[in-house]
Amino acid sequence: MQITHTLNPVKHFNTMTFRTATDLLAVPLEEVASVTGRSYNTVLAYRNGARKAPPEVLEKLAAFMRKHSDTLAAAADELEG
Repeated sequence: MQITHTLNPVKHFNTMTFRTATDLLAVPLEEVASVTGRSYNTVLAYRNGARKAPPEVLEKLAAFMRKHSDTLAAAADELEG
Protein backbone atom coordinates (compact mmCIF):
# COMPACT_ATOMS: atom_id res chain seq x y z
CA MET A 1 0.00 0.00 0.00
CA GLN A 2 1.45 3.31 -1.03
CA ILE A 3 0.67 6.36 1.07
CA THR A 4 1.02 9.71 -0.60
CA HIS A 5 1.83 12.71 1.52
CA THR A 6 0.05 15.78 0.17
CA LEU A 7 1.04 18.47 2.66
CA ASN A 8 1.81 21.62 0.75
CA PRO A 9 3.44 24.15 3.08
CA VAL A 10 2.35 27.06 0.91
CA LYS A 11 -1.26 25.94 1.11
CA HIS A 12 -1.33 24.93 4.77
CA PHE A 13 0.80 27.65 6.35
CA ASN A 14 0.03 31.30 5.74
CA THR A 15 3.28 32.21 7.45
CA MET A 16 5.89 29.84 8.73
CA THR A 17 6.60 30.92 12.29
CA PHE A 18 9.52 29.80 14.40
CA ARG A 19 7.01 27.95 16.60
CA THR A 20 5.44 26.12 13.65
CA ALA A 21 8.86 25.17 12.28
CA THR A 22 10.00 23.74 15.61
CA ASP A 23 6.68 21.94 16.06
CA LEU A 24 7.10 20.30 12.66
CA LEU A 25 10.64 19.25 13.48
CA ALA A 26 9.53 17.52 16.67
CA VAL A 27 13.02 17.63 18.17
CA PRO A 28 14.02 19.01 21.57
CA LEU A 29 14.59 22.76 21.69
CA GLU A 30 18.05 22.04 23.05
CA GLU A 31 18.87 20.51 19.67
CA VAL A 32 17.44 23.53 17.85
CA ALA A 33 19.58 25.76 20.10
CA SER A 34 22.69 23.74 19.26
CA VAL A 35 22.01 23.80 15.52
CA THR A 36 21.30 27.53 15.43
CA GLY A 37 24.15 28.48 17.76
CA ARG A 38 21.79 30.16 20.21
CA SER A 39 21.04 29.45 23.85
CA TYR A 40 18.02 27.43 24.89
CA ASN A 41 16.46 30.55 26.45
CA THR A 42 16.93 32.53 23.24
CA VAL A 43 15.35 29.76 21.17
CA LEU A 44 12.48 29.61 23.64
CA ALA A 45 12.02 33.37 23.28
CA TYR A 46 11.90 33.02 19.47
CA ARG A 47 9.39 30.20 19.82
CA ASN A 48 7.17 32.15 22.22
CA GLY A 49 7.29 35.26 20.05
CA ALA A 50 9.08 37.34 22.69
CA ARG A 51 11.99 37.84 20.29
CA LYS A 52 12.22 37.77 16.52
CA ALA A 53 14.70 35.27 15.07
CA PRO A 54 17.22 37.00 12.80
CA PRO A 55 17.62 35.82 9.20
CA GLU A 56 20.83 33.88 9.92
CA VAL A 57 19.03 31.82 12.58
CA LEU A 58 16.12 31.14 10.23
CA GLU A 59 18.57 30.02 7.54
CA LYS A 60 20.23 27.58 9.94
CA LEU A 61 16.83 26.29 11.05
CA ALA A 62 15.74 25.84 7.43
CA ALA A 63 18.92 23.91 6.60
CA PHE A 64 18.37 21.69 9.65
CA MET A 65 14.76 21.07 8.58
CA ARG A 66 15.97 19.99 5.12
CA LYS A 67 18.57 17.66 6.61
CA HIS A 68 16.01 16.27 9.06
CA SER A 69 13.52 15.67 6.23
CA ASP A 70 16.20 13.82 4.23
CA THR A 71 16.87 11.61 7.26
CA LEU A 72 13.16 10.89 7.68
CA ALA A 73 12.77 10.12 3.98
CA ALA A 74 15.68 7.66 4.10
CA ALA A 75 14.19 5.97 7.18
CA ALA A 76 10.81 5.72 5.44
CA ASP A 77 12.46 4.16 2.38
CA GLU A 78 14.18 1.63 4.63
CA LEU A 79 10.87 0.74 6.31
CA GLU A 80 9.28 0.10 2.92
CA GLY A 81 12.11 -2.27 2.10
